[in-house]
Amino acid sequence: MLKSILKYLISSLLAGGLLYWAFSKSQLHWNDIISTFQQADYNWVAVSVVIAILSHLLRALRWEQLLDAMNYQPGTVRTFSAVLIGYFANFLVPRLGEVSRCGSLKKTADIPFEESFGTVITERIVDLLSLVALVGITFLFEWEPLQKSLFPTLHLPSGTLIITASILGLMGLVILWKFKDFLQNIGAESKVGKMILGWVAGIGSIRHLAQPGKFIGYSVGIWLCYYLSTYTLFLAFPSSEHLGMSAALTVLVMGTFGMATPTQGGIGAYHSLVASAFVFYSLTYKDGFMLATFFHGTQMITLLLLGGFSFILTLFLPKISSRVEQN
Repeated sequence: MLKSILKYLISSLLAGGLLYWAFSKSQLHWNDIISTFQQADYNWVAVSVVIAILSHLLRALRWEQLLDAMNYQPGTVRTFSAVLIGYFANFLVPRLGEVSRCGSLKKTADIPFEESFGTVITERIVDLLSLVALVGITFLFEWEPLQKSLFPTLHLPSGTLIITASILGLMGLVILWKFKDFLQNIGAESKVGKMILGWVAGIGSIRHLAQPGKFIGYSVGIWLCYYLSTYTLFLAFPSSEHLGMSAALTVLVMGTFGMATPTQGGIGAYHSLVASAFVFYSLTYKDGFMLATFFHGTQMITLLLLGGFSFILTLFLPKISSRVEQN
């Protein structure tokens, strides 16, 4: 209990510290934030919210595939509600979302926590690899503004950068393949070895899906929705509507890193990273911070409302046995 309380206090202090630092750096006043909310075109905001909800539905459908591979069929209502409850929980306590969504399915569909949690780990591995690919795409298309802001003394064409990164990545895969027996030997003795082997096993489990192509399609759809949800928010403001679709890719990547930090809903880190991303495109940090605040606020309000509703819904959903016997 004491350890959990300390973790929560540390994450809260980190979130508060990052938010205060970003707020101070922007020299923002509350009136500026109110003005930003008044300037927004809420037609585009509504479109963004709908696309974001679609991404959560696709995540639930993808999760269903992993559960089905383990002979569980809880139904979309229960998996979708569990996903939303997980997002809701992450805004309260960092990393509580994964536990909460599995706990929800335990309550409503009688799926053992350990088994559903294994599928969530697989999801996280796929998401991590997707993010790595997205970072590579971002550097390919947005190398010039990133290079000017981050590496002003480095003069390297984007094509050369991508080719170099690809070669290094292939070399890494070859090394892992050549030393897989060595990894298996240290896996039983080393935490790092166990982690790597766990990642490999998690990705390998996708081969046992009935329709792996659909799983890949869901994964692509999730990130495409994330991207479109971000871009439509760009269109809601005069200061960002001209930045273009490629700039939205940079903001998406930076925002994803922010949301992954161990703070409640990425508070503070998201604001700082997204505000910095807008600076790459000649916006002031103040303007970037105002947009980041609106973007994050839109996500937070949507997920808290839907997650809260889903939590209430699970109180009334009858518990079922979702186990399906193999023929």
